[in-house]
Amino acid sequence: MKRHGIDGIALFIGAFAASIAMTSPAFAAPDPGKKACVQEARKLCPAEMKSLSRKKVEACMIRNIEKTSPTCKTAMLKIKAEREALARRQTRGQTATSN
Repeated sequence: MKRHGIDGIALFIGAFAASIAMTSPAFAAPDPGKKACVQEARKLCPAEMKSLSRKKVEACMIRNIEKTSPTCKTAMLKIKAEREALARRQTRGQTATSN
């Protein structure tokens, strides 16, 4: 694998971990789910990890949520709830502008 590919994957893993960490109430507090989810994503979603798409990795992890640890499952459920809330807000916004 080329060096820039490894750097890209490392950058993605850091970004993915940061996105999970930022879902916790205290950003500075260590997030035990962060490390667990990254390790599990490598096993459960290798193709999505290679794609360097956080959304694809999150979607894959949500599809495989029953295979994750309790700590990671909690983080993924929170991400899933946030995605669903965003979709509802977008749908309401589209409905309001089309009326």
